[in-house]
Amino acid sequence: MFAPYKLGNEAAWLASFSFFVDVRPRYCECDGQGHVSNVVYPAYLEFSRLQYFEAARDPEPRASFAYQHLTAELQLRYLAAAYYDEPLRVYSKLVALGKSSATMHQAIVGAEGDIRAIAAMAIVRANPAGVGSMPWTETQHAALEAFDGGWRLVAGAAISATTH
Repeated sequence: MFAPYKLGNEAAWLASFSFFVDVRPRYCECDGQGHVSNVVYPAYLEFSRLQYFEAARDPEPRASFAYQHLTAELQLRYLAAAYYDEPLRVYSKLVALGKSSATMHQAIVGAEGDIRAIAAMAIVRANPAGVGSMPWTETQHAALEAFDGGWRLVAGAAISATTH
């Protein structure tokens, strides 16, 4: 089970993030009681992931779509409900960068700093031909390290989403 911090150490873990995006749940993302639907949380995480790479000025060669990397695995733990129109902050950080994959930790946090959900996302840089993966470029490594060098280079194959 994904556990990126020890119970009671949430604030220190959140302080280790240097990137976040703000979201406000829309009415259409909620159930009849005003809770954000559990199927919406991955969309918030994906939005934050893409904004992270945009902010890092990822020099991904642009093809038919902005980025060739995609989510290969998502481990998501719901800790507390989020509600319609409340301000939420979605934190994202790389924790490992491999040859063609990466691991990102993420958190969805309420306005009072309470964690609503935590996630580990394994990302793979997909081959535009549609088969297999391809390595991150040296330029991408440099841009990501300059932006948020908290991750470490991991040699070898795909990275487990539990790597931290």
